[in-house]
Amino acid sequence: MRFSPVQSLREIPLAVVDTETTGVSAALGHRVIEVGIVRLEAGRVVGEYQQLVDPGRPISPGVTALTGISQAMVNGQPRFADQLPAMLRIMEGAALLGHNIGFDLCFLNAEFRRSGMDVRRSLGDVPVFDTVRIARKRFGRGGNALPSLSRRLGVEPALSHRALADAQTTAAVFERLMEPAGGYDVCLGDVLAQQGGCVELERTGGESVLPLELEEALEAMRPVMMDYIDSRGAATQRVIQPLHVRRVNGQLLLVAFCQLRNDRRTFKLERIVRLRRLDAP
Repeated sequence: MRFSPVQSLREIPLAVVDTETTGVSAALGHRVIEVGIVRLEAGRVVGEYQQLVDPGRPISPGVTALTGISQAMVNGQPRFADQLPAMLRIMEGAALLGHNIGFDLCFLNAEFRRSGMDVRRSLGDVPVFDTVRIARKRFGRGGNALPSLSRRLGVEPALSHRALADAQTTAAVFERLMEPAGGYDVCLGDVLAQQGGCVELERTGGESVLPLELEEALEAMRPVMMDYIDSRGAATQRVIQPLHVRRVNGQLLLVAFCQLRNDRRTFKLERIVRLRRLDAP
């Protein structure tokens, strides 16, 4: 289905998509473990989808600590390919919307390819909206993680870091972001202008998009509080200043200055639970 730039949002179905994954990089073989989708038509919720997925590989410790999704919860669940027909039904003919949606698209493209399907052929040439890009145009960079941004806009998330709950929060955040521009009466062209242009639906196999909190921490070059699962499985907190990410032997490592050790240290991304700005509540 093709959309006209002069069509209003009220005329365009929206599929708000969120994924939880085994780790941070689809390019390194991490997989989807949960999908949540909210379908909006004329600004109203007309359908929801939520499903745990068996990834066929271990879930990283940081992901389990962040989401509460354990290996036992996904073992024996349907594979992604088994659930594709149900996902496609709720996304049919709809534009896509997500929070830092490039991260989700990297994983969805990889999962579609493993299932012998192509995202663009399956979904069509649909517009893609990203609440992070809209928020950055409105408020600047930094502090745009979904829990922080939602509260800034007066939306209290019922739950964070579960796919359907995050998709529901993203839908509410998008509505608040669009209110100054005309709400659901704003035209498609203006929505794309609000986010600074189009977002590509297709993501290449080697592309890697970092989680938003890490990306913003690296950009700011300021100390942040890190929740981390150490090699013994213990939860720790420490103040670090992220420096850069490097890839070693198929793993992504964060190089940072650690105030606890007063020295430069490396941390496995798969063991990072969250990064928080020190000025955040």
